[in-house]
Amino acid sequence: MWLLIVVVCAIHIWSIDRSNKWLFYTTKATPVLLMSAIVFTQPDPLDFYTIAVGVALLLSSVGDLYLMHPKDKFLQGLSLFLLAHIAYSAAFIHQVVVISNYWVLLSLAATAVIIYLLLLPGLGRSKIPVAIYSVAIVIMAWGAVEFWTQAKIPAAGYAMLGALTFVVSDIVLAVDRFRSSSGFSRHVVMVTYYTAQGLLTLSAVT
Repeated sequence: MWLLIVVVCAIHIWSIDRSNKWLFYTTKATPVLLMSAIVFTQPDPLDFYTIAVGVALLLSSVGDLYLMHPKDKFLQGLSLFLLAHIAYSAAFIHQVVVISNYWVLLSLAATAVIIYLLLLPGLGRSKIPVAIYSVAIVIMAWGAVEFWTQAKIPAAGYAMLGALTFVVSDIVLAVDRFRSSSGFSRHVVMVTYYTAQGLLTLSAVT
């Protein structure tokens, strides 16, 4: 399954600046949908963490469909990814016994505020939705770091790396949409996005 996922990811990234729109549309959400299938078809009984990650992957795949819609469905897609981050956050925080890394939360929040202010002139009607989404991804990343700090197991390591890579992907996406767009940035977004989702999937099946 993982080989198929990697192949489909590579095909989609290749198709970004090609004229074959059919290939682009059919491959974008497929890798994450396949990742959710891996999570939900594990031989072991599904616990809260696994279910939450699987739900987050499903929500992300639907969000992908909205984001690539020929008509602008950005806010709908953003809403789905907001729910996905809430599911990821629930998975991570459920593993945390004692909250300790407040400095991580403050650092992530400060970074989010700086980036938000840089994007603000181009946000238009998306000011409030993007602000809410920013809070959600900060909490998600913080929860993953807390999980790793306390657990120090491979699953927690995958979760932290996946969450932080997701942050990078979202930053590049936001800059591409609201500041300056380029074909290269879209490739970076998808490479980091698929990497993040793959790592988060591994955190649930390791």
